[in-house]
Amino acid sequence: MVERAVADYNMLSAYEKVIVGFSGGADSSALLHYFVGKARAVVCVHINHMIRGAEADSDEAFCKSVCEKYGIELSCHRIDIPALAKERGKGIEETAREERYRVFNEELLSRGFDAILTAHNANDNTESVIFNLARGSGANGISGIKAVNGKILRPLIYASRREILEYCEKNNIEYVTDSTNNDTEYTRNYIRHKIVPMLEELNPSLNSAVARLTASLRADEDFINSVAKEFVSRNCKDGKIPPIEFDALHQSVKARVLKLVAGKNLDNNAILACVAFMPSAKCGDMINLCKGISLKREGDYAAFVETSALARVEFSMLLEKGVSFINEANVTLAYNADNEPKGTPYFTLRLDKNKLRGNLYVRSRKDGDTIIQGRLTKKLKKLLCERKIPSHLRDKIPLICDDDGIVAIPEVAVRDGARGEDIIIKFYNGRA
Repeated sequence: MVERAVADYNMLSAYEKVIVGFSGGADSSALLHYFVGKARAVVCVHINHMIRGAEADSDEAFCKSVCEKYGIELSCHRIDIPALAKERGKGIEETAREERYRVFNEELLSRGFDAILTAHNANDNTESVIFNLARGSGANGISGIKAVNGKILRPLIYASRREILEYCEKNNIEYVTDSTNNDTEYTRNYIRHKIVPMLEELNPSLNSAVARLTASLRADEDFINSVAKEFVSRNCKDGKIPPIEFDALHQSVKARVLKLVAGKNLDNNAILACVAFMPSAKCGDMINLCKGISLKREGDYAAFVETSALARVEFSMLLEKGVSFINEANVTLAYNADNEPKGTPYFTLRLDKNKLRGNLYVRSRKDGDTIIQGRLTKKLKKLLCERKIPSHLRDKIPLICDDDGIVAIPEVAVRDGARGEDIIIKFYNGRA
């Protein structure tokens, strides 16, 4: 089974330097036994989730003794999963999974190893499909557990739990049993002990049937994703989605495009809202979505923005010689400064002090703002629209003003007659 999985999914790095996720259970014990003599180097990582008290400590001690017998290193991590789950407002299973992969990846990077091996098997794949089906997941969720996910490899993905136990018995492999595996309060255990046996009455070859289903879905999912990635690469520069071209896509491709551009796994309601919003939205229109993001129409494109960034920003301060930081705009200004900040300014403004009236100050925009340019009074709003500056960023532009109004809009316009050499103001991104 292992050789077939390695060949089918090109898991050759499983025989290089590998991290083995080792719980001490039958699955991971069989995985470790198989690769200890075949991989170029093996390090085991054990995570004590601090859920089962003394039993978990006993499992950790067991893992240490096994690794000592094999003469390999064991890296143990103790993480209070119940406390962390409560802090994050998530379930214990989800939190435990997140922390396991965080630790695995950190170990992989710090050691410069080639792959992470986990002991997910055919039964796990079946249970995962049923779990995601019950949650109403899309094709990606129902496609089951990926045999290869980046540097995470699952060489036992074709092996059933029964075959793994037979392998352990044949090779006299000792293992521990997690008492919580029988606790049907955990969703996956309920599926394992209640749902799967009933389905196996309908089809004794349930694992094989699910494996065929997931392989087919995974192939379809890969193809649709490739179409979506090509569209994003060709049409969505800097995260800008063109509504007309987007609207012409097939519904399944639209969903993938939105997820790729958002960089988040949007739920179905968010996807449907985006699809309905895109064709008819006007400049400035927006919808609030899940996960703290919004979709906003800007001129001839739409883009995802953090909802928190859409709040109105206001600031105003007198400009004095030296260096000032405008927190609301995240911009540093150097006004005739003796000691200028390090780095390169994104804009340098040179003014004639004799052409200015009163004090100089910097502020955010106001309704009705105008500037005189080319002997015409031009509206700030129109200038910013012409420059295609996203509306949620316009409040953060540091406008240089005197008692007569706006003197300069960085990178956009300078008032007629204001240019000179007496006053030099340099603009830097961030706290320079």
